[in-house]
This record gives sequence, C-alpha cells and structure tokens, in this order.
Amino acid sequence: MKITILSLDLYGFNKKTAEKLISNNIETNYINSAEFKYKYKNFSEKILNFLSKTFIKKNLKKIKQTNFILDKISNDIQDITLVVDPAHFNHTVLKEVRKKSKKLIAYNYDSYAQLPIPNEFLNYFDEIYSFDKKDCANHNLKFITNFIYLPKHQISESNPIKSFTIQSFSKDRIKTLSNIADIFENNNFKNFEFYIYGKKRKLYNNRLIYFKNRIPLETIFTKMENSEILLDLVRNNQNGLSFRIFEALALQKKIITTNKSIVEYDFYNENNILVIDKNKPSIPSDFLKKTYEPIDENIYNNYTLENWIYKIFGIKIPQ
Repeated sequence: MKITILSLDLYGFNKKTAEKLISNNIETNYINSAEFKYKYKNFSEKILNFLSKTFIKKNLKKIKQTNFILDKISNDIQDITLVVDPAHFNHTVLKEVRKKSKKLIAYNYDSYAQLPIPNEFLNYFDEIYSFDKKDCANHNLKFITNFIYLPKHQISESNPIKSFTIQSFSKDRIKTLSNIADIFENNNFKNFEFYIYGKKRKLYNNRLIYFKNRIPLETIFTKMENSEILLDLVRNNQNGLSFRIFEALALQKKIITTNKSIVEYDFYNENNILVIDKNKPSIPSDFLKKTYEPIDENIYNNYTLENWIYKIFGIKIPQ
C-alpha cells in the first residue's frame, strides 16, 4: 500500500502517524508544508511581491510554497492520500493529489469556527473527518478523535511541576491563566509553568512565560512528563478534544480543561478531569490533592494511534 500524508505540521503530530506507518513497512510519503521557508532575496523582491499581490492578485511567496508542495507529491498513484486541515492548501495542490490518489481523505483537527473547509473543496474528497462532533452534525462529516501518539507511561509519584500548559496568545487566555495562577498560589502551589506563544511579546504579568519561537514537541513533552496537572484552554466554539487530552491519557496525568464536551467521552473521570469556566475558573482544593486513577485498558486502546490508523486507512497495526 502507498500512502501520502499532507499537512501543515507545525508540532509534528502528523509526522508521528507517518513514522508509525513507515515502521510497519507501509510506503509513506510525508509532506509537511511547514518545512517551506522563504526569505526575500532583497528589498526589491519584497516590493515586487507587494505590487503583485496588490494589482494582479498574485502572491509570489504562496506560488513558491505551492511549487514546494507539488515537487514533493509522488509520481506514483497513491492508494490513499490524507490531507489534514485542507483549508491550508489551494486548488492547484488539491487537484494534483486528487489526480494521484485512488482515495482522498480529509481530516479537520481545527474546528469550523477556526478553520472551515471551503465548500468548493468538498468535492475533491471521498471521505471527510472531523474531531468536532458539532461540526460533524452540522456539515455531514465523519467523526474521529485525535489520538494518543505517546507510549503509555507509569503514574509518577513525584512531579517537580504542579501544572503546565502552553497556549497561543489571546487576551482571554491571559485572564484565565492569571485567575488559575491565583488559585494555585492561594493553595500554596507556586511550581506551575504557564507558557504563552505570540509573535508580539507583551508582559502582562510575571507569572506567565512568554516566547516568540515555537518550542519543539520533545521539549513540551518533557515539561508534561514532569507535571502533575495539564491545562487545556480551548478556543471559542471548539468542541473537539485537543491533543493535550490524549497526551494526558498517555502520561496518566490529571487535566483541567475548559472543554465541556469532555464529559461525553467514556474515559471521563471526575477524579482525573476537571471542567472549568474560563471566565470564572473554580478549582476545588481536593482536586489538586487527588492522585490519578488509571482508566480501563480497553477504553485507552480505543484512542491509540494504532487504532486511529485502522479507522482512517484500514491498516491493522499491533498495539
């Protein structure tokens, strides 16, 4: 079987899928459009692109990015091509992968509120999946969650970090995290690490850690591994479960989340998972003191990458 995975893979989640397929002898072409890096040769080229975008509606940088992707598409017909978050791509790319694929699948792991699939893209795909149940109901998509890409860890009895999160910048998240920091400090827990990513750094308070350059997934993993509680602050109108939830399952960590839909899932356990209101977060002190309770192994295995691959590609891989 020949498979292509095409995505804007900023944190390497889709690379995990490709690596799993390759390690099980599945011929896999992994295309990450985030690998495209372009710098203007000089100021004149930057001006030329500005004029091109303004007057003839052609973005030279995007044209070069499209060519970068086209160069990586295999000449061989693929049995299945998976396009993650199709809205990141254009007709030229999607036409080419459609032509080179027996089966073309889309997977949205952003909500429609954040990144809808354009209607004119829908006919390219044989199947379209989403991690958001409401989006599936509203747009006639197939439901599938994100997946556990980490190996299962033993429950840690000692964690140097009480709580950890990494979030992209938004004013409402700053407010929520500041309120949560107050709660931790009032309970005499000061060893929390809340990271905020944003290109425009602005210091709102000294309890949050701001950074401009993306932190590698491996570094984030180490922080999570050394934490007792992970925080998951979802965007407005998002109902699908983020990768943070599945990382918590693999690491057997408690989680505090603003995603109310999590109570609908079979792994939900109020001992391990606390749902809060982002505007008025409340964290009972007994939750902070509880230890993690393992979930049923059969439930856990339903969310593994191996099972996700079976659902999407029909390929059975040993757990």
